[in-house]
Amino acid sequence: MFRLRRSRVFLVLAVFAVIALYHFTSFGNLGYGGDTNVGGLKDIASKGFKDSTSTSSEESTVVPGGSTLNNEAVNKEPAIEDVLNDTSDGDKIEEKPTSTSVSAPSVEDPDEDPKAAKSEEVPTSSEDRDAEEQRATKDNTKSNDEPATVAGAPAEPVIDINTDAHGQGRFEIIAANDDDTSKLHWSQLPEHFPIPTKSLIPLPTGNAKAIPKIQYSNFLNETSDQKATREAKLDKIKKTFMFSWDGYRKNAWMRDELSPVSGSYRNPFCGWAATLVDSLDSLWMLGLKTEFEEAAKDVGKIDFTTSIRNDLPLFEVTIRYLGGLIGAYDLSGSKYKVLLDKAVELAEVLMGAFDTPNRMPMTYYLWKPTFASQPHRAKARVVLAEIGSLSLEFTRLAQITKETKYYDAIARITDEFEKWQDNTKIPGLWPKQVDASGCKKPDSVYVSPMAFSAQKGASFANEQYPQVPSVNDATTVGEQVGNTSSTTNLSSDRDSDGPTTKSNDGLEKRLVSDDSDSSTQSAKPKPDCVAQGLASPPGGSWEDFTIAGMADSVYEYLPKEYMLLGGLEKKYQTMYEMAAEAMKKHLLFRPMIEDEKRSLLVAARVSTSGKPNPPMDPKFTSEQSHLGCFAGGMFAVGAKLFDRKADLDIAKRLTDGCVWAYEMTPTGIMPESFLVVPCDEQEKCPFNETLWYERLDPYHPRARYRTPVSQATLGEKDKDFSGQASGNTSTSGANSRDLSATKKKAALDKRQLGDIENDRLIQKEKASEELQEKLSDTSISSGKDGRSEDDDVALEKAAKAANESVSTLEIEDTPTPTTVEDQVAEPVLPVVEAYTPPPIPSQEEYALSKIRDEKLPKGVTKIKSSRYILRPEAIESVFIMYRVTGDEYWREKGWNMFTSIQNYTRAEFGASAISDVMSENPYPVDEMESFWLAETLKYFYLLFSEPDFYSLDDYVLNTEAHPFKRPK
Repeated sequence: MFRLRRSRVFLVLAVFAVIALYHFTSFGNLGYGGDTNVGGLKDIASKGFKDSTSTSSEESTVVPGGSTLNNEAVNKEPAIEDVLNDTSDGDKIEEKPTSTSVSAPSVEDPDEDPKAAKSEEVPTSSEDRDAEEQRATKDNTKSNDEPATVAGAPAEPVIDINTDAHGQGRFEIIAANDDDTSKLHWSQLPEHFPIPTKSLIPLPTGNAKAIPKIQYSNFLNETSDQKATREAKLDKIKKTFMFSWDGYRKNAWMRDELSPVSGSYRNPFCGWAATLVDSLDSLWMLGLKTEFEEAAKDVGKIDFTTSIRNDLPLFEVTIRYLGGLIGAYDLSGSKYKVLLDKAVELAEVLMGAFDTPNRMPMTYYLWKPTFASQPHRAKARVVLAEIGSLSLEFTRLAQITKETKYYDAIARITDEFEKWQDNTKIPGLWPKQVDASGCKKPDSVYVSPMAFSAQKGASFANEQYPQVPSVNDATTVGEQVGNTSSTTNLSSDRDSDGPTTKSNDGLEKRLVSDDSDSSTQSAKPKPDCVAQGLASPPGGSWEDFTIAGMADSVYEYLPKEYMLLGGLEKKYQTMYEMAAEAMKKHLLFRPMIEDEKRSLLVAARVSTSGKPNPPMDPKFTSEQSHLGCFAGGMFAVGAKLFDRKADLDIAKRLTDGCVWAYEMTPTGIMPESFLVVPCDEQEKCPFNETLWYERLDPYHPRARYRTPVSQATLGEKDKDFSGQASGNTSTSGANSRDLSATKKKAALDKRQLGDIENDRLIQKEKASEELQEKLSDTSISSGKDGRSEDDDVALEKAAKAANESVSTLEIEDTPTPTTVEDQVAEPVLPVVEAYTPPPIPSQEEYALSKIRDEKLPKGVTKIKSSRYILRPEAIESVFIMYRVTGDEYWREKGWNMFTSIQNYTRAEFGASAISDVMSENPYPVDEMESFWLAETLKYFYLLFSEPDFYSLDDYVLNTEAHPFKRPK
């Protein structure tokens, strides 16, 4: 018995030993053979798997690629990506961040809960790569006097697996320990594609030109009562600001955003205290000097060289953080050096995003050393506003620091937009998505991300990179920025397009090498990269053009950059005027509203393939968007700046269109976006209720001339839109349709009475089919086919008999019982009444029902998004219109907007976004974006301040309302 038990113990131990051996062989470094199952490792990484092995030796450790690390760098849990990179033949597979619904836990924080990440789709780089990151840092932080290895192309390729990934500005990382930050830090690395100092584009020099005044010059003098009323409103706005600021200070200090309902916080913008930095100049404007100094002091504690996010959203970080620091520095008289120091620190990090062959930035910059140490291209599909709205911030920083490289970075982008502007599918405008890769390839086989991710266990050979010139080469990459026709294969969206072959297991495998074994695959050279400027994204012929979301600030920055450069760069005026004319021609329209005397304008969205074919192309979407409400202010500034007097009326009508959008809702707050009925004429547009109903029910006109299938007497294929029979009208055709109806009825009976034995239905169908076959082979026309009359009579009798047989089967409920058992067993079936569908509502009935259910104001056909997230664009244009015209109408409308927002957004700890402005009791969504204090309340405060308080002739406001000093 003892031996039996002992053998069982040994058996159990052996099983555990085998399991352990398999575990370390499959997922660790023990016996790793190189052909790792990539998909399996990804699955484990997504579940938070971490290898428990560690290194305790004090000696240096060799890592994949031949570099060494001290044990201080590798004495941690090895990352899953390290296993992926440690291929048997020395190849390295760098996985580009992929769209994921849950952020993968970082090995830099062993206590991080993998379930704590917010579920939101965004591309993030893998965080489980400490050893690899530090290896890259050590290898690449070399003196500029030495030959910089990273300046040349790497020996190991960077493979862009997820070709359709696109970053997300707001993406929250929730760590298990909120005080933890990444242990990795950004460090300065030599550039792969440096620009020689002599080739940098300098700031325009010379004295600023005499630019026309923007602000109205003859504001009316107010009485003492009017002043008291205005100052009371100003005080209320200031108290509203302080209420939200105190809530942030007490509950979310040094975090990105306050959650005003729960009293918690969010970190969607890198965890760098977005609300604090964004609100600095607002604190100064409102005279809150104590609060300003406290915030400015704590700005020094922000470390911009590390982040809880793997990717830095270049646009959001630039307009909120960099713009906020520069604006506060300008506004405070350059007295707080910490603000400029931190602006420079952040700008140095962001400059890495511009290190691409054509100097177009990576709009979602993976800042960690593993990624930053390797060459990459900009993506082939980027958002227009994200790449084209960086000019003000980097220009002003260049003016302050005298560092030309900051201006050079954005000047090259502007130059590319200028070249492309007149060659887009709507000349003068740019599509809302752009190919910024600078690399055009011939048509090739496209491997989708889904197909690519399915290629488990595929091994990749070395990709042949041509030598990229180093900093010390006679011909540098900077001199080749305009000519990027090199065959260098860098990571970008465009790299996903390439020839494919079949691997041994039948899966498609990407060709990344020209020297593969010819016995196993027939590789073809990868297509050369043909140089191009900014272009339309690949993969589709249709493009969207708009001045609202995804495009807005590109156009806004054109006249503002002209002002910031003192009028010394003429191209910004030229580009703006070309865009403004295209907007008026293609996008602006008058909406049909109840008040015909009120002439409004709205900016639409247009889709086109570039081959006009009305009415299918272009496609005109009459959409009003809150993000598009900035356009009124832009047209007003452009009208004054460039002496375009007619555009001032356009500015008024655009701004009033947004004011009307506030007034039309039960809450007095504009929805995020909605559709309206466009007028046929600009001059006269009476409200047409019939037209409104038709737009609410666009398919009803066709339905009136078409009998629904449920009510059809004839088969749908035998009817046209007029309801008349079509096709064969012979007797045999009619009989065929009658029999078809008989078969449909039998099928209906079978569905409704499923517990009846199927023999009777099968018998009926068989009889019908036999009759149909006989009738289809003959004609009832006597004697015309060579038959005798006796044959015809016989045929008619057969048809009559068959019909009677079918009719008998229809009438009989059950077969005649022959025994007592049959009489007892056979149930008596209930009579099923024929279904009568409800009548189709009239157009008016349908429209009224939709209006009632969706609470649609007159002239509105659909509320696409009814939320309000404390947006500033409408009050921004109202403020500018007041400063430009001096008309008190805008102050009156602005105050109504403020009171409505105040009434419906106030929460326990601050102001909250609301879910539905069409409801009289909207639900708070517990979010307070930083622009509530940075923009929205700032514009309200400026509207009711003295007209010369921070005049538009002295400052330029960026798209986040941060003021930059204009040159004199």
